[in-house]
Amino acid sequence: MVDYTVAGVEGGLCAPRGFRAAGVAAGLTPGPGPDLGLVVSQQSSAAAGRFTTHPFASAPVRWSRDQLRGGVARAVLVHAGSANAATGPQGDADAAALAARCAAAIGCPAGEMLLCGTGAVGVRLPLADAAEAADKATAALGRRGSGDVAKAMTASGGVAREHAVAVAWSEGEVRIGGAAKASVPFAPAFDHPIDRGATATTLVLLTTDATVEPGALDGLLGRAIGRSFERVMVDQAPGMADAAVLLANATAAAPTLRAGSDGAAAFESALTQLCETLAEALALRVPGVRKLVVVTVHGAADHTDALAAARAVAGSVALRAALAVGLPSWPAVLDALGTAGVALDPGRVGVSFGPVTVVADGRAAPHDEPAAAAVAAKAQVDLAVDLGIGPAAATVTTTDLPPEALGRHGG
Repeated sequence: MVDYTVAGVEGGLCAPRGFRAAGVAAGLTPGPGPDLGLVVSQQSSAAAGRFTTHPFASAPVRWSRDQLRGGVARAVLVHAGSANAATGPQGDADAAALAARCAAAIGCPAGEMLLCGTGAVGVRLPLADAAEAADKATAALGRRGSGDVAKAMTASGGVAREHAVAVAWSEGEVRIGGAAKASVPFAPAFDHPIDRGATATTLVLLTTDATVEPGALDGLLGRAIGRSFERVMVDQAPGMADAAVLLANATAAAPTLRAGSDGAAAFESALTQLCETLAEALALRVPGVRKLVVVTVHGAADHTDALAAARAVAGSVALRAALAVGLPSWPAVLDALGTAGVALDPGRVGVSFGPVTVVADGRAAPHDEPAAAAVAAKAQVDLAVDLGIGPAAATVTTTDLPPEALGRHGG
């Protein structure tokens, strides 16, 4: 076991050393607040990303995915108003031009400039306005700009959250900062290989001052995202602009994080905790949501089946609407399992709400109905499903689904 501590710190994306940020009003959206955000490292950084698998992936996604093949970046620009998706070759040209303009202002190669877009689909980005705002944001960079970046991320709608932590172990301390945005619906399923390209409308920006061994950062990000954002869903819907990026600028006075080291283990745990905090906070900030629903599937044939079954149950509109009014609807659980496409023996399935078993051996089990209803009324509902055929397990967190949470908040 690695002995380490994790403590929350102020500063969001700028909590790690060597990062500055700014958010400015570019006129990309109708509101008066920031709608373009910029995060910049003082030096070139190791970088990794996860991106949507949607066949109509946005131009910013395609640009950033391509640049990250080299594993180096210095800055991330987020623009609202237009996701720059379904805009054809002109959208790609706009993305490249914006990256080049901002990179020139910062003083780095265009290939070290990453882009994220959020907003309307099929609408070209007002390139002149965005480029002018990129210059303005570069001039405004500072250590207190993280909050304005988060505001820019939600200028087209949705909710955002910032968080930062310091993780310390026997040999040193590093900081990790994050800002994440999601729109309803969101159900991230970020793909792991960069060259393949997740579902949902989710942006995740992460910074750290750690020094990471070449080749290790991608795995650290992939595992943290897989255990956090991929395990939280408010609905099931594809997204064209989903992106998660991590920059590590090696400015902390701490040893290089090498695979298998105590420092790498501590860092991965802290990064995962930070991502879990951001993901669950986004879910709870959806209008109308009042409770988390933690779905754990065990007894599956393999991990793929366990995760697919958990996501099917967590995505059940019928179940989550019932939980919104305190009803432990086990028939909705069985309905969802029937659509999961996993190995299943109906005669072995069990379902429990908290300690109350409501289904055993695939059929209704005698149980204390008020006790089950009491579980369903809690702020966190723990739902367990036993498929009874194998050793694998997976957990996905969702929310209840009151009527007001069904609204679409865009971008």
